Amino acid sequence: MKILIIGGTGTISTPITNALAKHTHNEVYVLNRGHHNERLHPNIIPLVGDIHDKEAIASLIKEMTFDTVINFILFTPAQAYDNIALFKGKTKQFIFISTVVTYNHDGAVCFNEEHPLGNRYSHYGQGKQACEEIFRKAYQEQGFPITIVRPSQTYSNDRIPLSIKGKNCYSVIKRMSEEKEVIIHGDGNSLWTCTHADDFAKGFIPLVGNPNTINEAYQIVSDEHVSWNMIYQYLAKLLNVPFKPIYITTDLLSKSKKYSLGESIQGDKQFSHLFDTTKIKQIAPDFDCAIPIEKGLAMYLDYMEKHPELKQADAEFDQWCDQVIDAYKSAMKNVEKVL
Repeated sequence: MKILIIGGTGTISTPITNALAKHTHNEVYVLNRGHHNERLHPNIIPLVGDIHDKEAIASLIKEMTFDTVINFILFTPAQAYDNIALFKGKTKQFIFISTVVTYNHDGAVCFNEEHPLGNRYSHYGQGKQACEEIFRKAYQEQGFPITIVRPSQTYSNDRIPLSIKGKNCYSVIKRMSEEKEVIIHGDGNSLWTCTHADDFAKGFIPLVGNPNTINEAYQIVSDEHVSWNMIYQYLAKLLNVPFKPIYITTDLLSKSKKYSLGESIQGDKQFSHLFDTTKIKQIAPDFDCAIPIEKGLAMYLDYMEKHPELKQADAEFDQWCDQVIDAYKSAMKNVEKVL
């Protein structure tokens, strides 16, 4: 099977790229700017270029056709139109990585693939929804062979699910290690679904080259559901430190001028999520997530210990947290007087 992967070295895509490349019956091409291909299996065939340079890519793949094209770095309607123009007639399947953030979360907790789209808070989700609609229309009008995949939060060795963080995840780990308080949105009890990238790959790979998936959408998520409190409590246990949360309402956090919390919190993390995985298991009957979040967090901490160069301090975020927590505590004292 001849496969073109666009991106291929990110959190979600790396395990998929490597799993596909290790099978000798696959001929796997990876199209990216060549910056991190050392992470990939030696069987891959690199194509160096910028997918957003449509003319250059059209020239690069002029004589090529594929069984499947997978784009991991497609976010906007303009990019969707460009990809349709580039790959129409050149592939039997095009897999678009969308997101569960596309759903209308108001008034719902349980989601399957038929749930109405429409996230009124998240520009990211709105962009992905627009792409889905463009690809669906291209299928209906042109027969463009689209398959849509909707992950929830997918994490890996150097990235974990967190409520409020700075430039990197380690910014929170450092605060916890120093026994400082950490900010969590709401009361920490909303339910979250996070999937390790290695598990995500197990559900994704059976879609590749499968003609039964054309014009279908699939949620690929873990069946484990945890609260934000549980995530931070697991971290505190693994770090052998006390759990010291400061709960701040989502509405208040969304007013931040420093961080885009209206997108990440109000548009996504404030909601409880329960996802139906029936549909993906019909395609991948053996799909089972073997890495629960507590194990995944331990794997992250172990990886960071082995790669101390990734332990990058974020003094700006640390100072912002201290200032916000102090101001919030002061305001709460005034509210308590009125109560």
